[in-house]
Amino acid sequence: MMENALKGLQYFALQGAVDSIAPFGLGHINDSFLVQAEGKSYLLQRLNTSVFKTPQVIEGNLRALLAHAPELFAKHLRGTGGNYHEFDGEHWWRLQEFVPNSYSPNELQLNELREVSTGFGCFTAQFGSQPLEKYTESIPHFHDLHLRLRQLQAAVEANAAGRLESVLAEVGQVQQFNWIAARFDKLVDEGLPLRICHNDAKAGNCLLSKPDSRFLKVVDLDTVGPGYALFDLGDMLRSMLFNVPENRENLESLSFSKERFHAIVNPFVEACSGVLKPIEIESLPFGGLYMTYIMAVRFLTDYLNGDIYYKVSHEKENLSRARNQLTILELMASSMA
Repeated sequence: MMENALKGLQYFALQGAVDSIAPFGLGHINDSFLVQAEGKSYLLQRLNTSVFKTPQVIEGNLRALLAHAPELFAKHLRGTGGNYHEFDGEHWWRLQEFVPNSYSPNELQLNELREVSTGFGCFTAQFGSQPLEKYTESIPHFHDLHLRLRQLQAAVEANAAGRLESVLAEVGQVQQFNWIAARFDKLVDEGLPLRICHNDAKAGNCLLSKPDSRFLKVVDLDTVGPGYALFDLGDMLRSMLFNVPENRENLESLSFSKERFHAIVNPFVEACSGVLKPIEIESLPFGGLYMTYIMAVRFLTDYLNGDIYYKVSHEKENLSRARNQLTILELMASSMA
């Protein structure tokens, strides 16, 4: 893959010689590389077109984002063809400046929770008045729970990887929470408005300052498009409230922390309350249930299908992820009832 990365880098006119290029990060989908050239650092990414099938849509969304609020994002470099995404005949590539003295928090402290939440709240506020028609879903029906439940049912029926017998308990757990889909439908019927969302709002997609942990930038913009505010707040609750990796299975010591809950919810609301309607603010905590449930369904579906979507480091990683999300979902549901 390193040879491909060097080929992709040629489509961006960097000044001077490339000193080094190395794999970077632990993302589930795209391949990323840290590039050093003439004392500057860059992030080179190969777009996974098995997931993002329409690179032109992502290009259009990125152009709209950078034109409206460039200060929220890392600087992206246009390629030799004048686009942010360049095609080498096989792969699509993009290049952005590596934000100096920044980090994506891992084991989040309370102040880091507040800063990440503030960052995504600022994103929501900045794009509150943006016309929806300027943006297109990069993955159609990405957070469509009914679709994800149908996909799980299809995976159960096909049992393509021969794993169904080992996950009957998890399939049963999923079925116990299908009321979440009906509750979401009711919110939409009551007027929950669409708006521009990040649609993958987690700590890994937010950069903080190394010196003082202040919010700096929102990153990983491939999923940006129409959505509901509860998607972004919900994804933060799902991924940040309990402070454990998605693939950890031993969760017996977990407990619901009201302090962490409020450290996520309150800064988001404070940052974007001026654009949110009352029904959105009221529905934000429910977003935690919705997004945790949909991710449990997706991980379990991928496990049944033989791990064809998410990167895995071992055979049962998607199963561990699904069990993790189901445990978190049960804790949330019992604590937020």
